[in-house]
Amino acid sequence: MVRWLLFLGMMLSGRLGVASHLDTIRLSQLDRGPIYLRDRSVLRSTDRQAGWLSVFRQAAGERVSSNLPTNGQQVYWLRLLVLNDADTSRTLYTYAATSQTVVCYRLMPDSGRLIDSLRCGTMVPRQDWATPDDDQYIPLRFGARQTTVVLIRVANRPGLLPALTHSELPRPSLGLRFESEAFHFRQALFQYRRNLPELQYRSWVQGGLLFFLLFVVLIYLYYRRPLYGYYALYVLAGCLYALLKTRTYTPIGQVFATMPLLRYHAMESIVWVGWGAYMYFLVELLDLARTHPAAARQLQQWGRFAIAYSLLAGGLLLLTNDGGLYQLSYWFCRLVFGSVHVAVLVWMLWRVPSVLTRYVVVGNVLLTVIGVLASLRAGEIILVGESLPGYVDNLLMLPLGVLLEIIVFALALAHRIRIIDRERQASQAAYIDEIEQRTAYEKRLAEVEMLALRSQMNPHFLFNSLNTIEYFVLKGDEANATRYLSNFSRLLRLILNHSNEDTVRLTEEISGLQLYLELESSRFDENFQYVIDIDPAIDQDAVVVPPLLLQPFVENAVWHGLQHSHRPDKCVWLRVLMLNEETIQFEIEDNGIGREQSARLKSRSATRQKSLGMAITQQRIDLFNRNYPSQLNVQLIDLADGGRCGTLVRITYQLRLTSPSRPQTSHNQL
Repeated sequence: MVRWLLFLGMMLSGRLGVASHLDTIRLSQLDRGPIYLRDRSVLRSTDRQAGWLSVFRQAAGERVSSNLPTNGQQVYWLRLLVLNDADTSRTLYTYAATSQTVVCYRLMPDSGRLIDSLRCGTMVPRQDWATPDDDQYIPLRFGARQTTVVLIRVANRPGLLPALTHSELPRPSLGLRFESEAFHFRQALFQYRRNLPELQYRSWVQGGLLFFLLFVVLIYLYYRRPLYGYYALYVLAGCLYALLKTRTYTPIGQVFATMPLLRYHAMESIVWVGWGAYMYFLVELLDLARTHPAAARQLQQWGRFAIAYSLLAGGLLLLTNDGGLYQLSYWFCRLVFGSVHVAVLVWMLWRVPSVLTRYVVVGNVLLTVIGVLASLRAGEIILVGESLPGYVDNLLMLPLGVLLEIIVFALALAHRIRIIDRERQASQAAYIDEIEQRTAYEKRLAEVEMLALRSQMNPHFLFNSLNTIEYFVLKGDEANATRYLSNFSRLLRLILNHSNEDTVRLTEEISGLQLYLELESSRFDENFQYVIDIDPAIDQDAVVVPPLLLQPFVENAVWHGLQHSHRPDKCVWLRVLMLNEETIQFEIEDNGIGREQSARLKSRSATRQKSLGMAITQQRIDLFNRNYPSQLNVQLIDLADGGRCGTLVRITYQLRLTSPSRPQTSHNQL
């Protein structure tokens, strides 16, 4: 019984307090305009643990002063008495200004029974908003002739961890007001219309940033170079910053509004993480690691420090929501990193005389100018109540400066790619020139080697010819010796004329072979014949071959195939056939003893002299195939069927025909 009496006394004292201290706000008064609550309410400040019931039961408090300083560590309660003096239900809207959390409790004046409670504020998640599209308004609906006590709680949002600085900042705003439903909708429509140009411009800026982000990410994924990776991180930071600045009633803004702490505190961290990536980007863009290694290491250290600091400070702000820590971090970053940034720009202009440095300076100037103008406009220092033609004043926003700087840096990247491409082309040209010089040297070396092999073959041929002359002299056959010596001198002159040539006409090669066979037929008397058959479709003056290509094979057929043969009709056939426009086939056939029997005779020979001509010729063919586009292929075929014996040498020659006016082709035509 005593408890009920005490409770009734408290209710009566509270009701009397309400009646004696509070003015009654009639909803009909809102038809003349909004009512600012600091003029019509009483105020009480408490700690964060105080609840609405305890505040309702206590004395009303003091009148709100217009210049009352608030403290971020306190909770402020505004008590009002509201009467709907209309015969129908009405709705009023409570404007919460920039406060972090605002909660409206509607209570019955006599009993203190809670009717409802609604909330809004910049630090209230979107799912807890009183209205679905705005974080600054709370609608309160009143029945006909209903009187209620409205208790409004204004405070900063506490963090998961206690505040580190216990700062009074940010100060909760007590500039709340009541608006009629009609005034609220007119005001909302006015704000939407006024902000529409800004929203359009901001959408274009965000679209441009997203385009650049996608583009540079694709470039990085394709090339995998650090330069594009750091540029992508910088663009990502600018893009996130622009998206976080989106107004809460837009679709993107409402997505971020579900995480208000992140939306509010992540901006500073993103700015300085982007600045850290920017330091690494400068090192790669200007190639400072090669030209200024000490400065490159210093800039990279500053980049690492900025990233680490921003992540640490951002994490603490997310956990504490400490306004004092936010202010400290805000000014520390701008003092330290801003000074470093200016020093880096001055150093680059002084020590890095590159066209890319101009791009960096132009980008920073654009960002700085637009950022300063945007700050002056937001602080209502310039363009107060004015709108430029085409709503150009709405372009004064920091994300636009970021976009312009990123565009300038994209141009710098394009210029850097062009420089790298030119350097690569110069390097490739130098490498190709080196390869060509090396190839020419190797080719000349091969030619010298071929000349050396040819000089080895000529004495071998001379030795055999002199033996034949000696044979005729010893035999006393002066006529044949004289004729042989005459033909031998002609052949020797022909060989000497070709000794410095890489290639000769097919006509000259056949003439030399004919002289050689004439010499050999003189030694064999009447039982040796030769046949030269040339396809008439072959232009012998246009086809060029290595000098003395066929002579060693013909010589081998005579000395090793026919010399030991007892046939009365010893014969050598030379056939030149045209298989197609670029393929000629040489065939050298003899009806001698064949390779197998010749090998047995060599094995029984006391001297066992090695045939140097064929070995030298094979080396010449290998060198020729290695250094010229034309190719030679040699096949040795034993003829031993149906009582037939002998050897067939088939040489396939892949060539390029030349015009008769240019019989001496260059090396690249072979």
